[in-house]
Amino acid sequence: MDTQVADILQGGLVGGRYRVRDRVARRGAMSVHTATDERLGREVTLKVLHPTPLDGPDVVDRFNDQVRAIARLTHPNVVGCYDRGTHNGLPYLVTEHVPGRTLRE
Repeated sequence: MDTQVADILQGGLVGGRYRVRDRVARRGAMSVHTATDERLGREVTLKVLHPTPLDGPDVVDRFNDQVRAIARLTHPNVVGCYDRGTHNGLPYLVTEHVPGRTLRE
């Protein structure tokens, strides 16, 4: 499923405005991509929740709760939350993009 999801999103337009460029990471049920906000002309990070066979019915509710909590945070060491939505039934979160190496690197 990982490859299929990446191929579907690669180069696609999410939420009518975020052009997906590259997948940065895949961890559990979440994939992280770099994207361009075509309305504002800025680079963003797009995080997409993918269903897994082990997910319960409350996984989307928990994701949305986490997004609301992240959106309330304001701190110089925490990326800003720009947007959230659903693309082809997959919930997504758009955050500030911080260029550089990943934490894993």
